[in-house]
Amino acid sequence: MGDSMKGLVLEGGGTKGAYQIGAYKALRDLGIEFQGITGTSIGALNGAYMLQNDIEIMEEIWLDYDYTHFMNIDEETYERFKNVDFTTRNINNVIELVNKARKNEGIDISPLRDLMEKTLNESEIRNCKKDFGLVTVSWEKGINPHPLYLEDIPKGRLIDYLIASSSLPIFQLNTIDDKLFLDGMFSDNMPISLLENKGYNDIVVIRLLDDFIGKRNLNKHMDLNIKTIIPSEYLGGSLNKDRDNVEKNIKLGYLDAMKAYERYDGNKYYFNAEFKYDEDYCFCKFKQLTKETIENLCNILNIKKCPCLRTLMEDVLPKLGSILGLPKDFSYKDLFYCIYEKKLEENNIDRLKLYDFNKVINVVNKNINSNNDLMSNFEIRPVISINKNKVTKILTNCIIRDFKNQL
Repeated sequence: MGDSMKGLVLEGGGTKGAYQIGAYKALRDLGIEFQGITGTSIGALNGAYMLQNDIEIMEEIWLDYDYTHFMNIDEETYERFKNVDFTTRNINNVIELVNKARKNEGIDISPLRDLMEKTLNESEIRNCKKDFGLVTVSWEKGINPHPLYLEDIPKGRLIDYLIASSSLPIFQLNTIDDKLFLDGMFSDNMPISLLENKGYNDIVVIRLLDDFIGKRNLNKHMDLNIKTIIPSEYLGGSLNKDRDNVEKNIKLGYLDAMKAYERYDGNKYYFNAEFKYDEDYCFCKFKQLTKETIENLCNILNIKKCPCLRTLMEDVLPKLGSILGLPKDFSYKDLFYCIYEKKLEENNIDRLKLYDFNKVINVVNKNINSNNDLMSNFEIRPVISINKNKVTKILTNCIIRDFKNQL
């Protein structure tokens, strides 16, 4: 039994949580099932709806209800707070807010409770025979972590504890049995250990931040088989419930999850996985670059070596990868895709869509000669002195022309 148990961990992060909806839809489309879910803050709320198997209601809550359905707050205050990031890094501002909240000057989130009472079915969640855990903290002379499993929560009190897990310090705090509760992010924003303690060793984590504390937490669990889905761009502030922001994050979650499972290719963009463009294919394309192209690249990159294959492989391509912003250990395939992606970027093509890579190559090849004069206008000088975008444009054009001739 132990080996086949697959768990899902949902990190906290306020309204960034829309990203988890998109990622979960992708996991569902990939046919991945979970026997247990744990989450902190918004991750716990999302997890409860996932266990209820009601992603439609969740999406509706995310997309169709604006901030007024979650908190009693005027527009000016909302606009002031929506882009703030509540992270443990800002702990001092947060403690100040906690003290305000203790005097109960916080934002009233009773609308959120009403919404959950209408849409969340506690008995269904208890009967689904899956593990569920959440993290909250109680505030008594300091912060006391409260990790809880569903079976630890008294019947009829699930919504209380979900709200306790999501009580950001700017909200009126939640008291349960005369204890004051706070957002679980102050204890464990990524409750992997709640699943580990139940014997799970195959875990998917859907992150909302890409921060140091989270990475450190992941490193503590090196012995588990963990797959992380990490946002490929910043998801916005912790309270931003504007529809366009929510829509963007749901889309991004879906695309990033598909890419994490190698169903989509690409570095910055998303392409249908295309098996033709594997590492060997891409390596061959680079290996076949002409001596003249290598010479041009050496000149642009200020590499003073003979323009041979060895120089291309040892000097030109590593330097090119670094100029294009690829990580040090990039593959030939990464570089190949990145060269074409630069053309999409130069033309401001929307990143949050799925493209057909063959089409991209065809369109780029068709249009590549319309700026033919680039090379001829280019006096050869060290790369540093020219605008970096212009350099990447010249470098990528030079390579794509050669690729095109290899066809």
